[in-house]
Amino acid sequence: MTKPESPRTAGKAVPTLADLEQAVQSVERLSSNRRRDLRCAVTRVAALLGENPAHLPLVLEDIAGRLGAVNPVAAGMSAKRFANIRSDFLAAVRASGLQPVLPVANTQLAAAWGEMLLTMKAKRYRLGLARLARYCSANRVEPVDVGDAIIERFIDEVRRASLNQNPNVLRRNVATIWNEAVAMFSSLGLAPVTKPSFRPPPKRIAWEVLGQAFREDVEAYLEWCAGLDPFAEGARPRKLSPRTLKLRRNQIHAAASALVESAVPIASIASLSDLLTIDHFRAILRCRNGKAEGKPNNFNRDLAEALVQIAREWAKLDSVQLGKLNMLAGKMPMQRTGLTFKNKRSLAQFDDPKVVARLLHLPGELWTEVKREQKPNFRTLAKAQAALAIAMSTYMPVRSKNLHELTFDIHLFLRDGARATCTMEFGSEDVKNKETELAFDIPWQIGTMLIEYRDRIAPKVIGRRPQRVFVKADGSPKSQAMVAVLITTYLRKRAGIIMTPHQFRHLSAKMILDAQPGAYETVRQLLGQKSLKTTVNFYAGLDSRRAGQHHQKLLDQALASRPSMKKRKGKKRPDENGAD
Repeated sequence: MTKPESPRTAGKAVPTLADLEQAVQSVERLSSNRRRDLRCAVTRVAALLGENPAHLPLVLEDIAGRLGAVNPVAAGMSAKRFANIRSDFLAAVRASGLQPVLPVANTQLAAAWGEMLLTMKAKRYRLGLARLARYCSANRVEPVDVGDAIIERFIDEVRRASLNQNPNVLRRNVATIWNEAVAMFSSLGLAPVTKPSFRPPPKRIAWEVLGQAFREDVEAYLEWCAGLDPFAEGARPRKLSPRTLKLRRNQIHAAASALVESAVPIASIASLSDLLTIDHFRAILRCRNGKAEGKPNNFNRDLAEALVQIAREWAKLDSVQLGKLNMLAGKMPMQRTGLTFKNKRSLAQFDDPKVVARLLHLPGELWTEVKREQKPNFRTLAKAQAALAIAMSTYMPVRSKNLHELTFDIHLFLRDGARATCTMEFGSEDVKNKETELAFDIPWQIGTMLIEYRDRIAPKVIGRRPQRVFVKADGSPKSQAMVAVLITTYLRKRAGIIMTPHQFRHLSAKMILDAQPGAYETVRQLLGQKSLKTTVNFYAGLDSRRAGQHHQKLLDQALASRPSMKKRKGKKRPDENGAD
């Protein structure tokens, strides 16, 4: 099946990477070794993209996008080697003359650009504007002539003649740094440029557009859910957590937006009760279900159930109306229990023992680099925290919220003595179900890392012992989102693993069930889940694979034990003439 033509290649005879390889071989000004290296880079790029060089068009914009999805570690090479391949590939294109390529880093700058960058002594300006300076120098554009049109031409050239993975990010960064330079160096006479926004249009109506009466009703409801005064008359029996309150606000916002999209006037939405009439409730569910293309969606299902709960607890609808709302909510497609496709795909990585080995070795590799730092800074601190987060999540798969809030002498009890055991402990008030206490003996190597981090590494950066594990360079706590980005970034860049912090819990369940099929109670206790049924529902799919593997093993054993079907040696039949 042939691929559709790119808009840039439609109707043109576009060279392929095989043509590029031949063109490089014929460039006489290059040494034989250099020609060999450039040709090797061309074939390596084709191999990384899983294509035959003769079938891969030489369109740099398309190749850049596909190379951006390649993880060098997963491909079995270092990030430096991958960068060298990209650099040599561009050098091959430049030498061949088949496609234009942006000027290289050592291109001579025009006098005006050289003087301007010398004036801007800060590294941020010199690096941030270097590409633009080279492009303008090659095209005889002076700094005072730079405007939106020049920037757009530059970015268009980046798309067509480089392997930049995200030209939109470059466009925004260049505009940001340029405008800073305009304000700081007014004597240069530079003109500001437009800073573009590439954000998609908002999916929800602005909160401020909704009527004041509706917003006040929502705030009153959320305050009641927060249970600030549990002894107040009519107080909610059980207050909602801050995270659930945030989700509830988002659900109400999404419901109101869906109602407005359904051609219901904003003025008619004056309270939460206006979301709960049968016609309005049906319109909300129909709109949300349409956006999901009728496919199961947990947010939509939870939104419907949350609105029914609001109708029962806050709007105080009668049983007849509640029954109708429940019936409509029950028609929203529900996802089946068990792991989602995203989680199954993440776990599939670990069917390869090499991936498991990279995960287990990564914390130690990062820690070695941290200890090697002569002058630790905020980057050293982040790397140390990434090593600790990955190591602890691998051996002690607590929820992301608990990991992020780890505090010395409250959750972590470190003992630096012979045969001493370090522990991680969470009371029932710290866990999600508010019932199950969690306690882990910390492996000695992770305990040693934590003690070294608390006593020596972190104090060199923040100036004192940290109270919490995950802190910024000024000692203030990092957000849960920052910790999650830290983990996912180091896993992807250093181990070639695509994985979220929460998926460590699924990986732990997989590893236990791989070794002990049916050990759901062990998984439940490790993960701190309240119900064994929840554990079984989530991970039963993993056991079906093991059952299939066991079945295949039985068949292989049966085949191996079956006697071979050899031809019986007997007397040859005589032919028609009686001869043997």
